[in-house]
Amino acid sequence: MSTHTLSTTRLDAVIAEGTDHGFTRIRLADGHALLVKARPGGRAADEVLLSPGLIAPDTEAWAEEDSWEEWLTGGDLGAETGTFLDVPTEALRDLIAEHGGEHEDQEGEDPAPSAGGTAAGEAAQELGAELAELHGAFEHGYGADDIRRVFGRINDEGGPYLVCVWDIADDYGFGGNADFYAEDEECKLFELKPDVYRWLTGQQDSPGPLDTWVGAHVPELVEFAATDDRHNYARTER
Repeated sequence: MSTHTLSTTRLDAVIAEGTDHGFTRIRLADGHALLVKARPGGRAADEVLLSPGLIAPDTEAWAEEDSWEEWLTGGDLGAETGTFLDVPTEALRDLIAEHGGEHEDQEGEDPAPSAGGTAAGEAAQELGAELAELHGAFEHGYGADDIRRVFGRINDEGGPYLVCVWDIADDYGFGGNADFYAEDEECKLFELKPDVYRWLTGQQDSPGPLDTWVGAHVPELVEFAATDDRHNYARTER
């Protein structure tokens, strides 16, 4: 039975309109946050990612967890963060109500949780500051060399291993349309939060904490015609 009594205007809009294949952040009144991916009008969110320190209720609604944190961070973040699949809307409303409702300023930066965050969460925030100089790195476009430089820097600083999947590779290099993903040690690709692209192209000031960058596994992306083994792939080769 639902226990929520506070307004969930932001969540209601996200569920009604969908998130266009990406994640939308919902800030909570006590300083925590969650990321929601949903299709328009669904009864459940396709994926929900909880920020460090925000614990999922021990209920059936939160039973289906898709954990990628260990390879992303190089360690185990434990049960205090994770990605959960097919979470009913009512369960999301209950969780939001338990943390004081939605924050009045949904567009601002995440404040420090009032109950204190995990050490991993604090490290992610600090790491974001170290990489701040990459803001707008792709503002005027990018090529394979730029991808190698910027994605290599992110990985060297402890971030996820990012890759760019181009349309083609030929004698002149990589070209055509391109999409960004994260890759794990088993060469599986995962969705990358749109905020990362918008940050690198200068469209927004911050990509958010590193532990929110990576989303669901993309199983259809398994083979490519070409690679430089340094962050660039191509779907076809000429």
